Amino acid sequence: MMTSRSKVARARNIYSEVTANQFNAEGEQLLTIKLDKQIPKYMLERYLNENGVLSGEFTLFDNRIITAAQRRKIYALLKDIVNDSGNGEDPYDVQSMKEDMKVIFCEREEIEMFSLSEYSKTCTVTLASKFITFLLDFCMEYNVGITVHPLSLVEDIKHYLIKCLHERYCAICWEKGEVHHVDTVGSGRDRKHIDHTKHELMCLCRKHHQESHTIGQITFAKKHHVVGVVMNEEQFKKMKYKG
Repeated sequence: MMTSRSKVARARNIYSEVTANQFNAEGEQLLTIKLDKQIPKYMLERYLNENGVLSGEFTLFDNRIITAAQRRKIYALLKDIVNDSGNGEDPYDVQSMKEDMKVIFCEREEIEMFSLSEYSKTCTVTLASKFITFLLDFCMEYNVGITVHPLSLVEDIKHYLIKCLHERYCAICWEKGEVHHVDTVGSGRDRKHIDHTKHELMCLCRKHHQESHTIGQITFAKKHHVVGVVMNEEQFKKMKYKG
């Protein structure tokens, strides 16, 4: 049986450009792709499966360059990490911290080093978003106090909400938090014996937890621009929640 990994290993990668995008009567999206090199007919026939179907994996490259807003988020987080690591001594240089954090990030993601400068064009919007998420995760894991409202820094809201639940950080203010069921579990039901992966959860401190019950979840969500998240079984187990 051929695995996904073996399929990738045997794949033929060809750079292409999307020249047209349309939808057919069934609502299926149709892309017209221009290849930078031709594929010989015999190779197309060779790649057919037993049903005569030719298939492949399509990857879109992010051609957008890091934005000024993303750069501000990164430096705000780096400054907070520097200030937190000082321990009363001379503050760690932000530029040095940036390079150190980039090295750790690149090793973890198994990617080449990049620059935050828009002129180098080595940092895309997608890459910058992942780096910001990495820095936020670092701040949570090492209890780094941040000076900017956390939700204004978030790029991947679902990842952030799950991380807050794992680390027990209030998603609104970053104070010590507790698990909050956004959709009510129901009166008389034992929380230890329900399937929590079917419910929307959020981590909130006592203050914001009480506020959500006082003003109602819909009003609370509109006020703070945040909703509950449903986790899969693996994510829920990592939360170590006993109900």
